[in-house]
Amino acid sequence: MTKVRAPLSFSLAITTAVALIGWDKAATLTRRAKRTVRHWSESDRKGTPTLDQAIALDRAYMEAGGDFPPILQSYARQLDVTLGQSLACRAALAQAITDLSKETADAIGSSIPVMQPGVSETAIHRAIAETEDVASAATRLLGRLKSFVNGNGAAQRTAGEV
Repeated sequence: MTKVRAPLSFSLAITTAVALIGWDKAATLTRRAKRTVRHWSESDRKGTPTLDQAIALDRAYMEAGGDFPPILQSYARQLDVTLGQSLACRAALAQAITDLSKETADAIGSSIPVMQPGVSETAIHRAIAETEDVASAATRLLGRLKSFVNGNGAAQRTAGEV
């Protein structure tokens, strides 16, 4: 029975490399037992090769006629996903700052006429509504800012990465 391996996983990358170079050669290159290399190729097992071992497997794969180093490709895709999430969070923060700025300007703009004598009740209600929008935008921005603090769901990231 063939095991299912996640598309971005190192286990799939190792399986791809070993399919071309063979288990014996992979074990020799990495100076590990075939059983260890097989464990690396299984998604439900812990452990991955060291950087030097991964380079050796990728190099052997390329020398055997492989098109692109599978472990490098797996790492690059995982990095791309991680960076994409971080960039998306920074974009969301920028949008929250923009929204707060806009809502604040709208609230100020609609509140100034309230100082004038004979202001209509409609104008007052509009100023109140715009100011309530500021409060909502500030709450959203606060949530985005707090998400950048380690410990707020940021288990394995550096400061600022969300």
